Amino acid sequence: MIDHEEKTGGGGVWRVARLLADQGVPAALTAGLNVAQRLGYLTLLPLNAVIEKEYGNYAVLLGAAGAFVASATFTRGGRRFGVGSFLLAVIASLVTATPFILHRYGIDLGLAPMHFALAATFAYLGFYVTVGVLVGGCWAAVVRAFSRQDLY
Repeated sequence: MIDHEEKTGGGGVWRVARLLADQGVPAALTAGLNVAQRLGYLTLLPLNAVIEKEYGNYAVLLGAAGAFVASATFTRGGRRFGVGSFLLAVIASLVTATPFILHRYGIDLGLAPMHFALAATFAYLGFYVTVGVLVGGCWAAVVRAFSRQDLY
C-alpha cells in the first residue's frame, strides 16, 4: 500500500497544511471574534471598556490558544466533541459571562467594587477561553464529519 506521503511527495508540507487547516483556522476565527468585538462590529459580551482595553490582547491570545488546543484535542485524539462537551463549554461560558450580565442590571453579588472588578477581569479572560474551546471543538466536529470515509 502506498503511503500518502509517497503519493504527494511532500510529507512536511502536508503536515503543515493539515495543522493550519485543523488548528490554525479555529484559532484565527476565535481571534477574529475577539477583535470584531473590540472594534465594535459585534457584541459577544457587554464589556467594561477598562477591562477590554487592559486585557484585550491577552484575551485574544488565550482564546486563540483555547481554540488551538481544543481543536487539536478533538481532531487528533480519539475524543469527540459531542453534546456533553458542547453543553459543558456552553455552561462554562454562561458562568463566566454572569458578572457582566449582572453588572448591567446593577447587581454586584455583594462584593466590594474592587473585588467585583477582579472577578470580572478573570471572568472576561475565562469567557474568551471558553469561546475558543467552543470554536475549536465545533471546528473539530465539522472536520471529523467531513473527513469520514463513509459519507452518504
